[in-house]
Amino acid sequence: MPRPTRPPAPPVPPSTARAERAARSIEEPLDVRLKADDPYPLLEVRNPIRRTAYLVMLPEFPARSPALCTCTDFARRDLGTCKHLEAAYRWRTAHADARPPARSAAHPPSPWGEIDRRERELPPPGRITARELARPGASLYEPAGPSDRE
Repeated sequence: MPRPTRPPAPPVPPSTARAERAARSIEEPLDVRLKADDPYPLLEVRNPIRRTAYLVMLPEFPARSPALCTCTDFARRDLGTCKHLEAAYRWRTAHADARPPARSAAHPPSPWGEIDRRERELPPPGRITARELARPGASLYEPAGPSDRE
C-alpha cells in the first residue's frame, strides 16, 4: 500500500529566509577566524556545538553578492547567504584591521620542494620506469626529516 505523501511546504519568501539566516548567525555560538586576507578575506566559521567548520570567501568585501560558503545550506537554497556568511560579514566589519595569524613553526614543511628535487634527479623522459615515477611522490608519505625542508 503506498504511503500517503504530505503536500510540499509553501515556499518561504527570500527576504524572510535571509532574515532568518541573519538571526541564526547571532543566536548560534559561531566562532569566526580569519584564515587569509590576500587576495580576499577567507574566513573559517565554526560551530562548536555541532562540531562543524565551513570556509567563507568574501572576494569583494564589503560587497555581498559574490560571497561564497562551503555549507550545504548555501549550496542548496540559492539565497545568496547563510548563517555562516552573515556571521563572517558581521565579524569582518567589526574587525576590519585584523590580520591572519602568521604561519608558525608548528606547521609541517611543504613536501613539494622535495618532490621537485627528486623529479629533477630522474633520468631524461623516455627511459623512466613506473617504480622511478613513484619515487618523487613518496615524499608525501614519508616522515619529514631535515633534508625535506624547503
